[in-house]
Amino acid sequence: MQRRFLTLVFFTWGLVAAANGWALPTQYGATGLLSQPTAETLNAGNIGLGLWGNFSETDHAAIVPVSLTMGLGAWMEAYGSYPNLLFNDDETASGRGFANVGMKFRVLGKRSSAFQMAIDAQIRRAVADNPDIDGLTDLMGRVIASFKKNRYGFHINSGYQNNEDPEGFDLKNQYLLGAGVEFFPSMRLRLIAELEALTKRAGGEDGPLEATAGFQYFISPHLNFNLGLGMGLSDASPDWRVLVGLSGTQGVGSYRKPIPKLVQAAPEEEPATEDKPPEAVRPIKIKTLTPLIPKSAVKTSPVAKLEVPVEPDAPEVVVVAAEKLVIPAAASAAALAVAPIPAVAPPIPLPAEISSESPQQKESSPAPAKTLRTVVYRKYRIPEFTFAFDQWSLSPKGREILSQIAEQLRQEGKWLVLRVDGHTDDVGSSRYNERLSLKRATSAATHLVLHAGIDPNRVFVKGFGESQPIVTNDSEEGRATNRRLELLILEPKEELQ
Repeated sequence: MQRRFLTLVFFTWGLVAAANGWALPTQYGATGLLSQPTAETLNAGNIGLGLWGNFSETDHAAIVPVSLTMGLGAWMEAYGSYPNLLFNDDETASGRGFANVGMKFRVLGKRSSAFQMAIDAQIRRAVADNPDIDGLTDLMGRVIASFKKNRYGFHINSGYQNNEDPEGFDLKNQYLLGAGVEFFPSMRLRLIAELEALTKRAGGEDGPLEATAGFQYFISPHLNFNLGLGMGLSDASPDWRVLVGLSGTQGVGSYRKPIPKLVQAAPEEEPATEDKPPEAVRPIKIKTLTPLIPKSAVKTSPVAKLEVPVEPDAPEVVVVAAEKLVIPAAASAAALAVAPIPAVAPPIPLPAEISSESPQQKESSPAPAKTLRTVVYRKYRIPEFTFAFDQWSLSPKGREILSQIAEQLRQEGKWLVLRVDGHTDDVGSSRYNERLSLKRATSAATHLVLHAGIDPNRVFVKGFGESQPIVTNDSEEGRATNRRLELLILEPKEELQ
């Protein structure tokens, strides 16, 4: 009963451990699959934690290993593990009764490279009740190679282990070989197959040989669940093994790169008058040599990093506008001023929970539509951190960015139309990606209407799915870049027809 309680406590505690990367600790600490390492390394500043249950047929051994991983740079990591938090003396029977510490160095390939190679050095110290075995120290070194392309990954490692001899015994050193295959059928699920083989350690017995199949499910970007079923293929390995665990990493340097927030500092401006309309504040990129240099004389925008150049030959954009959308004779500073939301159905399809709060909008019918020809005036590209993982609800950072863009446009005083475009990577079906991109665009447009005071008749949405990538989807960095929102700021090319 006590054993079950301790296991439940540790597993529950593991649920709150946050993570930020795809490089996750194995049960031995080194980043990889379930048990086999890969050539990937934990990124700088990240700390990984793994909490496992390891149950095998040999004397019904049950252990709970814990692993810890630290990213020391873009190409190196330190790791370690302890074999049994249950302290039930089953370490030897499980066949995995050793604590270990190690270092892994990626020597070939970058984080985004399809092919990578790493060198791993590890010290293993036996943990057992038997005083003849307890404390024996083994040294291991291996070379790891990985190839990952799209949803597939292939990994192999080979090395040599120098075993310390107990008193009165002559143990043999061992050669080791490991391999693993991974496949992502969906963004949150990774299927895994592994094989581990070692030469014999003592005369007269076979070397360990074990195959494992299982999966990892990403509960969130911050936590994943591991499950593996192992089968012994030699007499030195248990007939069966069950491996279950929770793992993740947290810290800085994750695979999601947030855009740094710029602090807006501008001098006070005189109020606009009819004779002198306010000047448009254009984004300016500034690099200061020291934070002591005053920046009050420079007009910049908190979202300047998000604006991308508009192509000179960009085609016109045709939108279908409500009849009540009238272009004013001249632009004014109040053209985008905050105003009560009119009691008409906006062009954007508001979600049910939003529509239910505005019964007048829900009950009214759309106004007649007309064609409005526009050209792109400004363009913002908002990366994926605007939303939660595989979700369409805006994050607090996303809401802040959209409000800042709306405020910047309001200060310019131009009469504008906004179109929100959603884009995804190529993971998942095209139909799913198209629907997800439309939901994300709708969520952003809804925020602009309900919280940023933009006239709903001037906000339009479009979901492109995976059809318009800006970089290749062959790497995680490329897929993250393609998961984005684009906010097109349109100005009329001619009057309504």
